[in-house]
Amino acid sequence: MLLLPPPLVNEGIVEGDSSKGVVEVELLEALDGLIWLRTGHQVALRFNLNQSTVSRNSKKCAQVFCLSLVRRQSEWSVEGDPTLLNLERYVHQVSRWRENKTLRLESQHWSAPLLGAPIPSGWIAGSLNFLEYDRPLKLLKERVIDAWITSYPDALSDDDPDFTAIRLSRLPLLLVVQEGHPLLKLGNQMTFEDVARFPFLPLPSGSFPKVQNVLEKLGLWHKTSGPTEFDWRGRSDIEDLMVGFATPLTLPLYGESFVALPLQVPVEVGDALVVAKEWVDAPQIHQLVSLLRSRLEILAKEAWGVEVLHGAPLGECLPAPLL
Repeated sequence: MLLLPPPLVNEGIVEGDSSKGVVEVELLEALDGLIWLRTGHQVALRFNLNQSTVSRNSKKCAQVFCLSLVRRQSEWSVEGDPTLLNLERYVHQVSRWRENKTLRLESQHWSAPLLGAPIPSGWIAGSLNFLEYDRPLKLLKERVIDAWITSYPDALSDDDPDFTAIRLSRLPLLLVVQEGHPLLKLGNQMTFEDVARFPFLPLPSGSFPKVQNVLEKLGLWHKTSGPTEFDWRGRSDIEDLMVGFATPLTLPLYGESFVALPLQVPVEVGDALVVAKEWVDAPQIHQLVSLLRSRLEILAKEAWGVEVLHGAPLGECLPAPLL
């Protein structure tokens, strides 16, 4: 049972039933909107406010909970003890779900053009451009956002007690290069050892730990130091030699000049929708999952190797064993 502090009496602060929260919706929207969307302009667009109101309300909301609103490297956050703020966020989230209010959806950048557009009815979308998993997962766990379109197996820890990943698709992980890449001359004789001689797309270390573990064991991870058998350091054509990662759905996002190598990384990946377990059976989630799977069905007709998962069990999928 959540126990909230007694309601305060002041401008923007709710009087009466504490189950409705301590602050007005507009105040918390401004604060969490800045933390989520990064700029007052983006908050104003999505919540139908002007930027001066966003600035004023976000500061006022932070003050109510004795917090400081700070910005570092383009990211907004609060300093201080967030316990009461997080309780307030939960109350407001319950209201959004139970009263069928507009919900908040975020996505990884590769999922956005495939599954996130057009924005589903009943939802507002964030920047839809996250690469790493830590930030959107933090927003989800703090109840700033309500659902997150992402990829497994790294979207969620296997034993998360409060959140679950609803699997939407199963996909192979591909290695991709530009047309004319030296590796293509090897054809079907190509091995992972051959690929490991070349530079790789430099992904943030630790952002995809399960996939990274598989790739490192195969020698298919970006090396930040030390010599390589194929000395590409300092070459002007390094981008032309680089090996990237994709799925059959995301390969077209690289452009027409990129092709997949005739190798399949031994790890199973796919699309997933992460949501708090308490809302997994909410009608809004059933509708959203149905919509996302229908979009995947359309995409699967144009791409090979795409398996849409209908009625798949909730929870994480572990990487396939190394071959």
